[in-house]
Amino acid sequence: MADLARKRNEELARILHQLGWSPERLAREVSAALPPGLAISSTAPYKWRDRGMVPRSPHDQTVCEVLGRAVGIAVTYEQLWGQMGSNRGAKVLSPRLLTDPWTADTAQTALREAGADAAPVRLTDLFRGDELEQAARHWASPPPEVTGGEGALRIAAEQLADLRLSYDSKQRLERSYGGGLILDLAKAELAMVAKLLELGSYDEPLGRELYGAASRLAKLVGWANYDLGNDAAAQRAFVAALRAAHVSGDPRLGVSVVGCLAVQATYNSGGRGLDPVAMLSTALRAADEVLTPRERALQLGRIARAHGRKGEQISAEAVAERAFGALDGSEGHVQERADLEGMVGEAYLFLGEHERARGLLADAISALSPERARAKALLMVRLADSFRRTGEREDAARTADEARRLAAGMQSARVARALREFDAAVRVE
Repeated sequence: MADLARKRNEELARILHQLGWSPERLAREVSAALPPGLAISSTAPYKWRDRGMVPRSPHDQTVCEVLGRAVGIAVTYEQLWGQMGSNRGAKVLSPRLLTDPWTADTAQTALREAGADAAPVRLTDLFRGDELEQAARHWASPPPEVTGGEGALRIAAEQLADLRLSYDSKQRLERSYGGGLILDLAKAELAMVAKLLELGSYDEPLGRELYGAASRLAKLVGWANYDLGNDAAAQRAFVAALRAAHVSGDPRLGVSVVGCLAVQATYNSGGRGLDPVAMLSTALRAADEVLTPRERALQLGRIARAHGRKGEQISAEAVAERAFGALDGSEGHVQERADLEGMVGEAYLFLGEHERARGLLADAISALSPERARAKALLMVRLADSFRRTGEREDAARTADEARRLAAGMQSARVARALREFDAAVRVE
């Protein structure tokens, strides 16, 4: 608990007076909402109200949730504790993000945290692989009841259409110019949608669609964080997206979020001990019948690349064949096939099969549209690195220069890091 200047918390005092609660009553209600080992003393709320002290996590958010339920309208962290001092008290992040019951209420909590402008999340906050795998299995269970929807703000189908258009435009910008351009905007919009879920009036079908919109926004927040190298923040946003997808009842959306976690774990420390092949394969089997050919090919391509990263060539080639087969006979999948060629090309790079990798990477680079500039730049750096590894320095330098020109001004830490690593490897040769 952070002991700030002795400044009375007038907002907390006002809410307690409105409810007719004593500080002891608040202590009992908060303790009842927490696991037994986290119960608080009966005197703690006096310090919050009269001395301006701020409880640490998870007590800070639990107080907001308890008071919000009692008042009948959301009580936010900023409302209750924001005036008690800048960046004082606890981080907003919930330590129970994976272990809380998978309900609509806990999905709302996760979404609020993903959209909050909280303190930076450290790499030490990454979840363990077994924790993530357990969470990734929850989305396939029957969706929970949609709670809430009885607030004062009337939600209509027109708002959902607006949210989808806004999401599509931000996704296009992120793919073209990098996650840094849209992260703050996406977080603000996610916070807004979380507020609509808390305070809105909607029936169950509309509520599930609203959770779906929130899931897509949380996934975009996660992807933008991942593109900026914020691995732990990205992972938490993906888990929030998975919780919202579960409430939405859309298994296709759940698979796409699991796929994002698998991509993160394939390339870096996205999960301590996480096996992206096992996690994504399980998700794909659970929802295979409802996926479109494009969706199935995308996830199979991610699995093939993860096999390549693990050095499993036979498995990588078998899954890649299934992925290309999913698109065979279907028209209008130029970008999807380019994505798949890029992923399988990367798998062959991991395996040291440079000739096969280059053909696929070159085809993908040629076919990707201008609005996929970030993916194209990354593949160019991969291709340049392949030339470098086989001693073809002129081709390597030329391809890397093309990537630099394409990536000029792009707000993507992934592209910048790939170019730095390429340059460093060239210098030591």
